[in-house]
Amino acid sequence: MVSKMIQQSVNQGGDQELENLVTKLAILKDLLSSIEKKALKAVQDLSVSTPSSLPPLTRHSKPIPVQAFEVKLDVYLADLTKIGKSQKHSLSVDVEGGKLVVMKKMKDNQEDWNTFTHHKIRQLIKSQRVQNKLGIVFEKDKEKSQRKDFIFASAKKREAFCQLLQLMKNKHSNQDEPDMISIFIGTWNMGSVPSPKAVGSWLLCRGLGKTLDEMTVTIPHDLYVFGTQENSVCDREWVDSLRTALKEHTELDYKPIAVQTLWNIKIAVLVKPEHENRISHVGVSSVKTGIANTLGNKGAVGVSFMFNGTSFGFVNCHLTSGNEKIGRRNQNYLDILRLLSLGDKQLSSFDISLRFTHLFWLGDLNYRLDMDIQEILNYINRKEFDPLLKVDQLNLEREKNKVFLRFAEEEISYPPTYRYERGSRDTYVWQKQKATGMRTNVPSWCDRILWKSYPETHIVCNSYGCTDDVVTSDHSPVFGTFEVGVTSQFVSKKGLPKSSEQAYIEFENIEAIVKTASRTKFFIEFYSTCLEGVFVYR
Repeated sequence: MVSKMIQQSVNQGGDQELENLVTKLAILKDLLSSIEKKALKAVQDLSVSTPSSLPPLTRHSKPIPVQAFEVKLDVYLADLTKIGKSQKHSLSVDVEGGKLVVMKKMKDNQEDWNTFTHHKIRQLIKSQRVQNKLGIVFEKDKEKSQRKDFIFASAKKREAFCQLLQLMKNKHSNQDEPDMISIFIGTWNMGSVPSPKAVGSWLLCRGLGKTLDEMTVTIPHDLYVFGTQENSVCDREWVDSLRTALKEHTELDYKPIAVQTLWNIKIAVLVKPEHENRISHVGVSSVKTGIANTLGNKGAVGVSFMFNGTSFGFVNCHLTSGNEKIGRRNQNYLDILRLLSLGDKQLSSFDISLRFTHLFWLGDLNYRLDMDIQEILNYINRKEFDPLLKVDQLNLEREKNKVFLRFAEEEISYPPTYRYERGSRDTYVWQKQKATGMRTNVPSWCDRILWKSYPETHIVCNSYGCTDDVVTSDHSPVFGTFEVGVTSQFVSKKGLPKSSEQAYIEFENIEAIVKTASRTKFFIEFYSTCLEGVFVYR
């Protein structure tokens, strides 16, 4: 159209031709402007009238299928006449639908069932004496409740059921903030070799030891913490590979909270997208414990943050190697405890084990087994780990209260994670040629995860084990998963104690070595930077 106008104007001559051309271009400009406004208005009207027609931009995790558990009703002998001989039940958890179906199997393949919505499930009571027994308290009406005890096929099945039920209640709860989160923690000495692309067994806690049930193994955790040693991969590439692996298994785009590196010691923390805004006060730190405490080939890196109102600390370390260097490892631990700068600055007068609601300590701690190599191999071949754990240097030093005071560790039920022949998990290699000569490295549980939490806080370790198919390093990756209670960042004034109430400190045990021949009475004074006055113990 424009070309025709220009062609017509060219056939005319002089100033008249130029004037006509300018006039026609002005008309064309107004026409195009009018069309643009009409098109824009039409698009706006369309978006207002059909907002739900556009697909969501965010991806959600895979829906969790309904899971059924075969159980037996645990009843007293006197009650058998009331309920009949059949005690077989099926418990079906519908996480997405928010309900639990309790089905009783009767004669002639008949079934009787009751459906309980998530808010009708009052309480879960785990038996400490019978590890596969669980009591469930149901709400019958506003004033009455009913308890039923069920026997699961195994303790692992019971934990899987509890995890699914907790997930269901969290998903459908009216609470604005979560009161429970799930944390994955992994530690791996990579042996200065890049990670293989397939590390799904590590992320999904598949392998040896205390592993997750297959019903819950693919449920995404809220936090993932990866501690590595002898990791030669650059930070960005390492984090990208972790995010890619997590997205492959969970379909979620996890967000990195923090990454801290000291030479080849790294820690990376990633969080579910929905929790990103609940993370605050992020801090990182590192401590060198190599030769003369100046080299970073040994040492620790740490990350701390607040999840709403709950403080978390994570320490990944690589301590001194060598069977005989127990004292040096103990000193490494004490140096890290004292020098790692994490958490609330107002608590800096305390070591880091006292600054957090939950502190997790992971890494290649390098403590070894004090036993002859052949005896160790014989016990491993017979899968008898208790005699080995009794000579584990870390366990012995903890019993002497020299390291990791008041820390906890889940029971170890998997073989030593070091020192394997690379490319295989069938053979331990215990001799290593060094510049100073031949060194013996007996198979040991060098790679560990410990934790310390404030009293009366909720924390449960649901898995603790190692992979058996990641063979690029002479160490096997170790995993642990935890169910952890968290609090809101907002404190209700109704819940505050009255001003008349007093706090107190109770010392469970006090020991003192008196290095004097004098018979003068002695006393112990306690000073505190956060409490007024001096406390005297006589």
